[in-house]
Amino acid sequence: MSHVNYSSTESEFGTIYVVSSPKGISRIVIGKNAFLDFLHSTNGTRAIEGGDAEKLTDEIELYLKGKLSEFRTEVNFQYGTEFQKAVWKKLLEVPYGKVVTYRELAELIGKPNAARAVGNALSVNPVPIVVPCHRVLASGGIGGYGLGLDMKRGLLRIEGVPI
Repeated sequence: MSHVNYSSTESEFGTIYVVSSPKGISRIVIGKNAFLDFLHSTNGTRAIEGGDAEKLTDEIELYLKGKLSEFRTEVNFQYGTEFQKAVWKKLLEVPYGKVVTYRELAELIGKPNAARAVGNALSVNPVPIVVPCHRVLASGGIGGYGLGLDMKRGLLRIEGVPI
């Protein structure tokens, strides 16, 4: 039977669960029910507390306190299409406290007409917060966020981004 490691921390956004596999950090899930749903979807994979997940949880705690601007833990994009992975990897290059639009991110990956597809890739980002999809705005406003606009605004506020 395979296993994943996990760790969790409480935040103003709910309980944040970090999941790592032997290949690295693979998922961040917000809320206990969402975490249980994730575990159920892994078809019997055991969840063991600890491992690399703990390191990233510590980093997230510092980030949420405004004391960390760059995550050091490596993310392993083991799921997703090549397009999605390209979007997520490019998004890692957007600096703390800065934002881009969906169109600008599409241009950065060499697909200037793919703003909507970029939005779709961000909506299934397996590692939110660390892969900062909250830093992507619509050209006319804040845009969407799979974890809710209150969380997006909160993360941007932590980074000092006026919204």
